[in-house]
Amino acid sequence: MDWVHFLERASDVLTAGVGATALALALYLLVYNRTSQVARTFVGLLGCVIVAYLTDLLLRNIAGPEYAERLLRLQWIGIAFTPSLYLEFVRAIRLSVVRDHSFGWLRPVSVVLSGLISILALTTNLVVQSNPTAARTFHLRPGPLFYPFALLFAIVALWGLRETLLARKRCYTHTARRRMAYLSIGFAAPAMGVFPYLLLAGWPAGLSSGVLQILLIAGNLAVAAMLALVAYSVAFFGTLMPDRVIKHRMVRFLLRGPVTAIVALIAFGVGLTLEPLLGLGQYTLSLVALAVAVILAQLAVELLKPVIDLMLYREGAREVTQAQELSQRLLTTADLKQFLENVLAAVCELMRSNGGFLAILDQGQLRWDIWCDLSMSDAEIATLQLAQVTQAHDTDPSGEAFIRWDGYWVIPLRDKAGSDLLGFIGLRSPAVETPLTSEQQHRLDQLLLQASAALADRRLQQIVFAAFAPLLPELRDIQMRGGMMRYSGESVVGFSVAQSPELPQYVHDALAHYWGGPRLTANPLLELQVVRQAASDYEGDAVKGLRAVLANAIERLRPDGELKLTAPEWLLYNILEMKFLRGHRVRQVAMRLAVSESDLYRKQRIAIESLADILTEMEEEAQNAPAD
Repeated sequence: MDWVHFLERASDVLTAGVGATALALALYLLVYNRTSQVARTFVGLLGCVIVAYLTDLLLRNIAGPEYAERLLRLQWIGIAFTPSLYLEFVRAIRLSVVRDHSFGWLRPVSVVLSGLISILALTTNLVVQSNPTAARTFHLRPGPLFYPFALLFAIVALWGLRETLLARKRCYTHTARRRMAYLSIGFAAPAMGVFPYLLLAGWPAGLSSGVLQILLIAGNLAVAAMLALVAYSVAFFGTLMPDRVIKHRMVRFLLRGPVTAIVALIAFGVGLTLEPLLGLGQYTLSLVALAVAVILAQLAVELLKPVIDLMLYREGAREVTQAQELSQRLLTTADLKQFLENVLAAVCELMRSNGGFLAILDQGQLRWDIWCDLSMSDAEIATLQLAQVTQAHDTDPSGEAFIRWDGYWVIPLRDKAGSDLLGFIGLRSPAVETPLTSEQQHRLDQLLLQASAALADRRLQQIVFAAFAPLLPELRDIQMRGGMMRYSGESVVGFSVAQSPELPQYVHDALAHYWGGPRLTANPLLELQVVRQAASDYEGDAVKGLRAVLANAIERLRPDGELKLTAPEWLLYNILEMKFLRGHRVRQVAMRLAVSESDLYRKQRIAIESLADILTEMEEEAQNAPAD
């Protein structure tokens, strides 16, 4: 076996793996941390890493030097903007931890400088020179401005690391300091993955190919691990969820995403290497290895879930395990109905009945939800009333009480104490001979006991939920306060939903279900004081109050004067009024307002942000209003 070839193939696989890891982490942060400035700037750094590693991967099988030069010059777009993104990243960290707005002047200067460097690298030989060298791998030669840029790159990276360490010292809690330490350890990862080291010294000819490939593999593994470490730390910025939820979601994503991708790529590379040795055609073994690796990786994550949870939750593992088990054991309405249908079918089979029903007693009323090969008319149902339970019962020789009712045997279902009525089972014309045998009576008793236990547990569960529901707003508020104080000791007394960075998303959800739906009825905006005040005009209906507040906020966005569909100053109001209040389709709104659908979505985002600002003003007015 040619070990150098094997190491080269492994290096290619890991290069693709690092690029895939950077892409996966960027997508994760964009989905779950898009409101965080720290996360957004780190996504920019990850974009530079993706560009660098994608270019390196494409250069492995490039057609010729002229094509290699184009790719290498395009790679400089990511290289040139890395210092400016580092500056913005550090500034966002300082703003989150220290509440320091300094260094704001660096943003326009760094962006202009990075743009200038990228233009010079693309169009001139001042930064990099043509005629790429192909010793082992293609790379350009340094131009006159490359060394000043390299010095600037190093200064920015070192300064950023220093500021990150200073920010760590300003953290108040042990947990925040530990996560900032993780961020500091991995801080240099984007720089390590992006900077073109070959322009400084070229490909080192003194080392053997095998040693160089081993160093490249070790470097790729280090960059991937450091990127994941920084992304893990960044995931806690700007999100108001509990730490355990963020940690669990992030780790599971890393295992199912980047780790699985790297394992799959390694399996694919091993398959490609072994195929010639085994006399197999190309992609014969590699594709099979790829599929098996993905399946085994996902299975491993599921099998190791208890171990992963124990490692993540530590002292809270017992409580979290109990909560997870409770969520799995909850008896929903659908679960209860399915279980009782099975019980009713078993009772009908035991008693040799051609049909039956099970009625549930709920707040003094009978609910006829469960049937077995039976269709009863409303008149028949109405004849069975709760008053019949108190009437004299016919009793069969076995001692089991039945209510004889219009050809049915009706069996009451009671709790374990026998004092609380839970419902009835009704059997049409049972053909079983009485008295029941001891085995039949035992089986019937067991089935009735199971049905009664399910109904009793469901009733108790509803009582617990009713008691727990008022706690949800307070728990959500506690989580938001904890998220805001994660890296700062700043007081958040008086914090409300109006101060949440997710307010525009709450507004969008409420508008999307304006005329009814879970995103309106369970919206955090219901906690606003202005909504509570508006609800008093609707007999305490908070949902109607929220709907009125949203309509009022949209009216505040309305310009003065006569309505105009295509006037720019009316665009934001018209989008909200036509799309959400009237419920018109996107295409209809776009046609009437004479804009494209893509532009409509952009303007809609601006309109919702403006509406969120108005809601904040309305909430401040409600809080500052004198009490009656």
